[in-house]
Amino acid sequence: MTNPRPHHYRFAHRELPRHLLKFGSQVTSPAPNGGSLVPAFTKLWNSFGETLPPEDRLPSDGLDCRHVEVEGTRLLLVTLPTPAGTTEAYFCASVLPKGANAVRYLTLEHAINPFDGSPGTVLGEWTTESHLNHGPGPSPVADLFVASVVQLVAPKKRGFWRR
Repeated sequence: MTNPRPHHYRFAHRELPRHLLKFGSQVTSPAPNGGSLVPAFTKLWNSFGETLPPEDRLPSDGLDCRHVEVEGTRLLLVTLPTPAGTTEAYFCASVLPKGANAVRYLTLEHAINPFDGSPGTVLGEWTTESHLNHGPGPSPVADLFVASVVQLVAPKKRGFWRR
């Protein structure tokens, strides 16, 4: 299968960014009670599925989410059900870069190399206005995705300009 399934694609690329960008930095901070967010995200997944025709609905198997902090960068990492079609996401992250006021929403999407048909990934970003493609992503492993996100959103260090 290469075409994205509507439930999976629209949830990761439309529904989830709409919710996570709306609530901003609130979603990157763990709740004081430390409770699991999985039930809320499962409910969101299922509620969104109810807006689709029955044949397009998918189970929430594998859906997970957790708060992560790496080198002062806070993020909410969402693991989606295993992708089957291109552009379906393995992971999504709502991230508050260190020293920033606004969150960013990034995805690790399933991709197929058009030249040799081999599987790969693409690191994408959704803003309120558009979708950005940051090029090839890491293997679909949560820690590798988190490391890629942290590296992408880190403030760029300026070097010395020499003549």
